Amino acid sequence: MFGSIYLLIIAIGLLFSLFPFPKSKGIETTAQNCIIVILFLALVMELAGAYTASKGINNSLLYNFGWVYAESLSLIFYLCLLEVNRAFRRRIGWISLGIVCWGLVNSLFFQPIDSVFQYFTFLPFALLIVFLVFRFMIQLIQMKTYADSDLIQLPHFWISWAILLFYIEAILLFGTYQFHPVFVLDHLHLLFTINQLVAGLMYLVFGLAFMLPWLYRKSVAFIK
Repeated sequence: MFGSIYLLIIAIGLLFSLFPFPKSKGIETTAQNCIIVILFLALVMELAGAYTASKGINNSLLYNFGWVYAESLSLIFYLCLLEVNRAFRRRIGWISLGIVCWGLVNSLFFQPIDSVFQYFTFLPFALLIVFLVFRFMIQLIQMKTYADSDLIQLPHFWISWAILLFYIEAILLFGTYQFHPVFVLDHLHLLFTINQLVAGLMYLVFGLAFMLPWLYRKSVAFIK
């Protein structure tokens, strides 16, 4: 039941992200389009995942490609767009390439990409994403970026918090499954319902975040 609600939440997030609200130019437009792509990818992946699971098909390959690699790299690209230091952006690119190369090694020798979830590839991607979120938050606090912006109206502020919440939860959940699978299997329904709840919240925030400036302007105009 909740699985269907989860898919609906992602679809709602995608629909909101496609509304023709006034968009910024340059990097801001690229960042918004990147979020739209991530939402579309997530919806297609979860629909395919639900179908394969209902048929008893091992969908490890789907989630490894779709989530571990494609979505992780898309989020890293999005967070790179928010980075103020161009030299550091290049470093992030090289680090990401290094993780992809490690993923190939992991696929060949440790965790086959078509049969098991690649936690040892997911973990460095996730840690990099969490690090980039913290770095962006520190830059906001130090006013190195978006110094003239109201945080409440800043889409990237809310999106970053949503990413952070989900990836910390995912690191803990899938790490526990990797090293203590019996505990996770004993509480499978509860833990993966929580996972879908947090993921659904993240995707919904993705869809709603870029509406905030528009909603704020409308509310101010209404009050006046």
